[in-house]
Formats: sequence, C-alpha cells, structure tokens
Amino acid sequence: MRVCLMNDHYHRSSGAAIAIQRVSRAAPADVSYIFAGCGHKQRIEDLSWIEPGQYRQFDIKSSNPFRLIREIIRLKKWLKEQKCDLIHSHHRRLAVLARLTGVPVLYTGQLVFEEEAWFRWFHPKYMTAITPSVAQNLFETTGQKTVACIGNPVLFPATIPEIDTESVKTRAVCVARLEPVKGHVHLLAAWKILYDRGYRYHLDLVGEGSLKDQLVELVKEYGLSEYVHFCGYTKNVNVHIERALFAILASRIEGQGIVTLEAAANGRASLVTAVPGSVDMVPQNAQLSNRIPYGEENALADCIEQWFSDPKEVVREGERFYQFLKSSSDPEVITQRYRDVYRQILKPKV
Repeated sequence: MRVCLMNDHYHRSSGAAIAIQRVSRAAPADVSYIFAGCGHKQRIEDLSWIEPGQYRQFDIKSSNPFRLIREIIRLKKWLKEQKCDLIHSHHRRLAVLARLTGVPVLYTGQLVFEEEAWFRWFHPKYMTAITPSVAQNLFETTGQKTVACIGNPVLFPATIPEIDTESVKTRAVCVARLEPVKGHVHLLAAWKILYDRGYRYHLDLVGEGSLKDQLVELVKEYGLSEYVHFCGYTKNVNVHIERALFAILASRIEGQGIVTLEAAANGRASLVTAVPGSVDMVPQNAQLSNRIPYGEENALADCIEQWFSDPKEVVREGERFYQFLKSSSDPEVITQRYRDVYRQILKPKV
C-alpha cells in the first residue's frame, strides 16, 4: 500500500508532525509513505527525516479559489504519479479538500473542535481519533463514529527508569509551545501564588513560540527569574524531563499530548487540565489530585503544592502513568493498527 501522510505543516515543535514522523518510521513492510504539506513561513519545519522525492508542498489552504483548484489538480497529478492508494490526513480542512482528488481519505482527529456545517456535511467517510474524548467530539460534530481510536506513538523502555527523588524533588517541567493555547500565563500565575506562600520550586519551560518575550517579562514582574527557566526548543525533551519530579500541561485545548507520553516513558506523572484529550491520559488508579479546570490558577497552585509535598508518592504516580500508557503507545502497535484501517478502507483493492 502506498499512503500519503498529509498535514498542513511539519513544524519541528508540532505534536502531529512528530507523530507522523514516528508512524512513518515504524511502518510495516507492506506500507510505504509519501508526504504532503502546505508549508509554513512563520514556523521552522523539520523535513530532515523525509527521503528525497517523498515530500511535496501544495497550497491547498489558499483563500484564492483559482489557486486552490490549481493546487488540487497538482496534488491529484502527483498522487497518480506516486501510485498512491490512500491519503491519511491529520488536518481536517485538508482531509475534506483531499477528497476532491478522488483518492480515498482517512482523517485522524488530533484535537476537539466546535461543530461546523462544512465538516459535518463533507467530512471523510473514514475517521480515527487519538483519544476517546476526541472520538466523542467527532461523533458529536459529524454524527459518525470513528473506525478506531489510535493514540500517538512513543517508545517506552522495557522497564521503568529509576528516579533519584532527592535530586528532582523541587523541580517540575512543562514541555509545550509558548503559545496562548498552552496556558503558560496561568501556570506562571500559579507559580507566583506558590512563591507568595513561601515555596521556592523550580519550573523548566521547554519550547518555543510567539509568547516568549511576554512570558519572560511576566516572570520578571513576578520576581520568579531565579526559579522559572526558559530552556528553549530541544529535539530531545528527555534531557529536561529527567531533571524533574513531574510534568505539567496547563493547556486550554489538547488532543493527546505527546509530551505527557514522553513524561510517562520517563516514569513521570503529568498534572493536566480537565480538557478533552488530556483527561484520557490520567490512569484510573491515579492517587493524586489531577485534571484541574483550565484557567483556575489557585486550584492549579494547590495541586502543585500537594504534589511537591510528597515526592515519593509522585514517583509512585509516575509508575502508574508508565503502566497505563506504555502498551497503547508502542509505535509498532500503532502502525499495525493503522495498517489494519488502511486495509479496511482499501479492501476491494488489496
């Protein structure tokens, strides 16, 4: 099977782009991938992992109808040249437009969205979701059930890493793009509340984005420069996760945060907001308070204080996250499940 993996961009900090990369690398022997995108002038893309000739850009997000038609014709021609059997899109607008090529389309829902008429009426017949809450959102906004719920790929070690509690007991990490949707403003406000209570905890902010200057100024205003550290973009987030007792994701919107999976692979629990996607990541046997309503800074501060007050219990919570997420995140398992969906869609042809 020849499958075109499609996303609007391959920004180096994009969870969807990272998932696409890992899915393609773990592809079964009978599946080969090519890649399509729209490019993104404002974001740094990472295409280094794609073999020459396997990637092409198409401006099918253009608002110019004539250019849009021309680009869809270009896409259709390229897919025919590549002998592509199926388009697997991780972007819903592109998934709808890709149907115009005549090639079967699978859409993978990465996020939750409000209902929009154009997607309800023109969504692809076949859809998957990365978490149960995203699948529920797709059903509510389209009236159609997904064919499978398949998460994002992260390779877990065979055994849970050991944690030197003493060396990490006062540090947490947040790995997220420095954009409004990730809730950094609320997280820093919670850190200020903890500071005013007399606590001197460290927070590593790993990521890049448009809010960096604003967040740096906010840290200075709060008097937290000694305790909040801007670590920038890093390809290997494990370096920072290993220095922390636990991870925090204070987002307004999530799908299935790869960073939460990365933390679990390092034996770390994640404190998350009660938003679709993130709520599915917390083990049913979790013991610590979690799933904080988005934007509730005092509640977030209370939970962070509770977690730091008992480092050994946080380590045990990390073990629960590791056990809960390990098997479902295996890249080979995920790619095999996608292969089964591809075969289901192309059944008359394969």
